[in-house]
Amino acid sequence: MSKRVKRQPLPKSSKFLRKKKKQHVEQTPILGLGPKFVNSVKIALREKDDIHVRKIVEGLSEYDLAHLIETLPWHLRTQLVEILGDKINPEVFPELNDVVQEQVIDSLNEPQIVKIANELDSDEVVEILEHMDENEQKSIIQKLDPELKYQVQSSLSYPEDSAGRLMSREFVSMPDWWSVKEAKEFLLKNEELPEDFYEICLTDEKFHPTGQIALDKLVRAKPSDSLYDIMDGEIVPINVDTDQEEVAHMFREYGWRSAMVVDNRGHLIGVISIDDVVEVIHEEASEDIMLMSGTEEGDVFRSPFSIFRSRVVWLITNLFATIIAASVVKGFQEVIAQISVLAVLMPIVASMGGTTGQQTLAVVVRALGTKELTSSNTARMILKEFLVGLMNGLLFAGLIWGVTHLWFPEYKVIPYIIALAMLINLTIASLAGILIPLTLNRLKVDPAIASGVFLIALTDSGGFFVFLGLAKTFLL
Repeated sequence: MSKRVKRQPLPKSSKFLRKKKKQHVEQTPILGLGPKFVNSVKIALREKDDIHVRKIVEGLSEYDLAHLIETLPWHLRTQLVEILGDKINPEVFPELNDVVQEQVIDSLNEPQIVKIANELDSDEVVEILEHMDENEQKSIIQKLDPELKYQVQSSLSYPEDSAGRLMSREFVSMPDWWSVKEAKEFLLKNEELPEDFYEICLTDEKFHPTGQIALDKLVRAKPSDSLYDIMDGEIVPINVDTDQEEVAHMFREYGWRSAMVVDNRGHLIGVISIDDVVEVIHEEASEDIMLMSGTEEGDVFRSPFSIFRSRVVWLITNLFATIIAASVVKGFQEVIAQISVLAVLMPIVASMGGTTGQQTLAVVVRALGTKELTSSNTARMILKEFLVGLMNGLLFAGLIWGVTHLWFPEYKVIPYIIALAMLINLTIASLAGILIPLTLNRLKVDPAIASGVFLIALTDSGGFFVFLGLAKTFLL
């Protein structure tokens, strides 16, 4: 006999668009906050109608409230947080973008921050505290609940972007010699279990991890079964000092939902779940893309001066790369003065070289980040990019020869010169696009940060030097 399942009521913030048809009704949820909703909040904030503001945002989920805070301008953002005060759910803060989270936390006093921290998991508290200066960190940590204080201090002692910072210390562990019956009784009677967990960590008598059991597997097992006999023992523990990029790579390669973290003595000290890793993947991918262009994630939420300050360093470095290219052109002033058509054509060679190199650079930086490019396939990848550069060079050398011949039919040699320069520069650019990030990676420098500047300097300077050098050789 089938049983009717009572549906859970929808949250107050959910809205549905109902469209009636002849024989049935379709219901389509509208996710997120609409512009009318956001504008109503802005109007209420500007009119300083605190009661109306609280009424509007009442019932919003943690995610929607975080999204609302991010959407508002900075001055209205802090005003909303002040109005909500202690009534704001602490779970909202981990949902905020790092830049916005830092801005909002800065607007709160220390007792408010402590109260929020005491309601969060240790890994979420670490995310909030790691952006503060050391004195402020220590002051807040001293006021945390004793257990949370110990967990946060331990996590902050590990390197930034390591598994130790990423892991959560809220997990369920059991001795692997327990029976299924004992495990179920423990889960039913223990009132201090984490709010959300899906797998149970198993350890030996020395608290070394031996395996994991998914909750659904435990539920289906016979009461007399030993946990050791039904556990998944293929999970490889992650060392606490492992870089978070490597952690994300292991999750991706092995399809893990969670992983156990051990200290240098092999003792189980934490767990990393898939939702933590998804955040790392997003963070690392965004960081690499932004760094390659001299920008930072979160620029949408930063002040103009803060954005200017972070970008100007990259632009200054790029300026020096451009000056080097201009110096090369300066050395061929006499050639350009005698044959002015060279000034029209030389940007084409440099631009095509830069674009070709950037294509290779993007692929290689991503491959290094995802561990797809290893010592075993590096030589093959270099050869492949050389061949791609050569094929591009041959194709575009032919095209630019034809275009130059049509533009300047009176110059018989120049089409051949620019075609040869195009072939050389595109081939060199492809090699540079892979060799520069590989070299920087070998020197322990993030390829995403510096590769672009070196590539621009090489392709621009190289393109001008090759083209003008060939022109000087064959035309003068």
